[in-house]
Amino acid sequence: MIENSSDSSTADRPQFLDVPDLQSIFGVGRSKARLMMDALPSIRVGSKDYITSAALNAFVTENGGIPVKWPKRKR
Repeated sequence: MIENSSDSSTADRPQFLDVPDLQSIFGVGRSKARLMMDALPSIRVGSKDYITSAALNAFVTENGGIPVKWPKRKR
């Protein structure tokens, strides 16, 4: 029988963040959140990118932020 309790095994699992999570954390739009995810050490599962919250915190601490550069406009 599987018990539905919150023990320490589920609390030890890393929390994975995706683009909508970055949007809500930093208060940015989808395009900027996508550029941020491209600059971060993320992993790809299928067609989605994820980063752990610990990796995000470590990256921001080491680099002083997330470098985002808008691509050059095509004319």
